[in-house]
Amino acid sequence: MTATAAPPTVRVALEKGIATVTLDRPPLNVLTTAMLGDLERAIRDLQTDSELRLIVIRGAGRAFSAGVDVGEHLGDSLAPLLDAFARVATALIDCEVPTLSVVQGAALGGACEIVALCDLAVAADDAKLGTPEITLGVVPPVGAAVFSALVGLQRANALVLTGEPVSGAEAAAWGLVWRSVPMDRLEDEARAIAEKFAGLSAASLRLAKRTIRISARAALGAAVANANEEQLRSIPRIADAQEGLRAFVEKRPPRWVHR
Repeated sequence: MTATAAPPTVRVALEKGIATVTLDRPPLNVLTTAMLGDLERAIRDLQTDSELRLIVIRGAGRAFSAGVDVGEHLGDSLAPLLDAFARVATALIDCEVPTLSVVQGAALGGACEIVALCDLAVAADDAKLGTPEITLGVVPPVGAAVFSALVGLQRANALVLTGEPVSGAEAAAWGLVWRSVPMDRLEDEARAIAEKFAGLSAASLRLAKRTIRISARAALGAAVANANEEQLRSIPRIADAQEGLRAFVEKRPPRWVHR
């Protein structure tokens, strides 16, 4: 009997100069190392289309994504996972084509960081965005590096140090996303934004993005790389990081030893 190939967890569709990249790993589109690799390749490959005006990143089903697979933070899986996520972050920072994330349901942990790295984001009012890593004894490296530039230091500290999520409406008020709308209007809003970009010049959009990012790009890339290296050094050495991750996987409260 011939085995049936698994469906792709990152799907790409292209229509009228707009690319849609859909995260599709039910039920909550949790991101694995392999999935992150597919996402990075999709972002980089799409840029070769000189007529592309916008890359839309979204999640299938009821969530954008619940974040990166916690189990892959343990043992020998950690380094490849962090490298794959850093590559996605770098691909978004370097991307010459404007990017838009469309958020419904949860966008947590690494997924929230991906939203923050997109040029624009639109969310449902009742979406849930945040970085709960601190409750597992770890931190969101990209969020720690970039949130303050988006939302200011106090709000960045709240996101990273407390792990408490914010609604899509709060995220829009903070500047973490561009705008929020009621959930029943999210599809129409995303479509209207895509149609706006479809009527613009691809070459001019690339010029505009280069101009906006010209001073920030190198600093942002360095901040992400440094934060990623710090995570790789620290997670295996901090007992509470290992305990928090294992406790999550084992579905029990963590027993902190504070070292």
